[in-house]
Amino acid sequence: MLGNLRARLIVSFTLVVAGAVVLAGMGALFLLRDEQEASARERFGRHAEPANERVASLLAGGVPLADVREMLDDRAEALDIRFVLLDNDLLVVYDSDALLEGQYILSFENRDLQLVNDNGSRYKWANYNGVDRDLTLFAPPPVVPSGDFAAPSYQVIVAVPESQLSSAWLELAPRLGLAGVIALVIAVSVAFFVSRSISDPLARITQASVQMAQGNYDVHIPFGGHDEVGRLSEAFNHMAREVSSSQRMMKDLLANVSHELKTPLTSIQGFSQAMLDGAITDEEAFRESCGIINEEANRMRSLVDDLLLLSQIESGQTTMEHAHVDLGSLLERTLERFQWALRNAGVTSGMNIDWLPAIHGDERRLERVFSNLVENAVRHTPRGGTITISAIAKRGGETSIGVHNTGSFIAPDDLPRVFERFFQVDRARARKGGSSGLGLSIVAEIVEAHGGRVHAVSDAERGTEFIVSFPGATARNGRHGQLPAANTTKTPRAKKREAPA
Repeated sequence: MLGNLRARLIVSFTLVVAGAVVLAGMGALFLLRDEQEASARERFGRHAEPANERVASLLAGGVPLADVREMLDDRAEALDIRFVLLDNDLLVVYDSDALLEGQYILSFENRDLQLVNDNGSRYKWANYNGVDRDLTLFAPPPVVPSGDFAAPSYQVIVAVPESQLSSAWLELAPRLGLAGVIALVIAVSVAFFVSRSISDPLARITQASVQMAQGNYDVHIPFGGHDEVGRLSEAFNHMAREVSSSQRMMKDLLANVSHELKTPLTSIQGFSQAMLDGAITDEEAFRESCGIINEEANRMRSLVDDLLLLSQIESGQTTMEHAHVDLGSLLERTLERFQWALRNAGVTSGMNIDWLPAIHGDERRLERVFSNLVENAVRHTPRGGTITISAIAKRGGETSIGVHNTGSFIAPDDLPRVFERFFQVDRARARKGGSSGLGLSIVAEIVEAHGGRVHAVSDAERGTEFIVSFPGATARNGRHGQLPAANTTKTPRAKKREAPA
């Protein structure tokens, strides 16, 4: 029965409420016990004075004592009460239960008994140890004789067992018990719904976890509310999406790596096999085959190096240096290194750099960022096009660098994917240029490790531009360790520089 969480929650909640009800009931009985006994005394004591006045009136009217006794018998039976009639010597001349007749009741010999006046009822009472049981006796208040009326010769007493008064609090027990049962029913109902609101989402999360363990990562848990269980469901859905995305990326990575390695391996195997078989005898052809093998091997090594770099940056194993970096000089050096490639491609280049603050970061890694961006621009700029590097320092200390090239266009649907591994808009051109499809992914990882961001904009008429932005306190937002805040010292740069075609 208690094998699941819902049952344990219901039982626990019910036990807590039951314990609280029992303790509250016991406390109520303890606090109301004296009040209940006083109420019971008042309920019996109020009958003494009316009965006494009735007997006195009958006797004063000449009614025989036998008729008075008969009247008391009828009244005792109607009220379910015990009447005792005493004479002036405190001798019992009548007892509706016929047990005390002929005995003296000395409890009322003391005329100074305290008079009780409750809710308009006046009486005095005393305890008496009778022959049958311990009794509490209630008598009317004393009557002061006047000139017209003599003191009554008899008085009526109400006799009640002491146990009946002391147990008067038990009258509360049925009502408290009913209240306790109602409280338990409500508690069980509330516990059922509360436990269901907790256990059902947990059961769905467990089921989804089992599905994920079996390889189904496209799971979603519906949730509502913003409590702990709702936030847990939301966090699980986020985790499932991330795991599913990671799995898809891993599958795509394996497929892409296999594909990228297959082509150079095929070339290496083919030419090396031809050399071993003696199919290539001409020295020039032999040298050409060796060059192809070397080129494909370098391509494979570059691919492996890029994959290792990405993995190290993502896992935080790559340590970024903390040094001042002059972005203007770095951009000039980067563009200078590509002048030979630009001339071969028939592409012109230019720089439009404003005054820039020096930032803190890893100069070698940042140079890799802009080298990859310029190399990507050279590969996709048609002959006669232009590549422009621009940079500006914005308010708040942010530095923005853009690498723009004319003549290329990236469709809006492809823009969000250009930084994915192995994603290539024009795979044929990329393969011809020796691209592995990892350059932009490396750019994104290094920029994010420096606390910056990179995005691409493209227009069919203007071309494509990759924009890198670094905040004022770059490394405080970095992913892999803190870097010092940026130095705001500005370095002058040339307004514009044109590279020869």
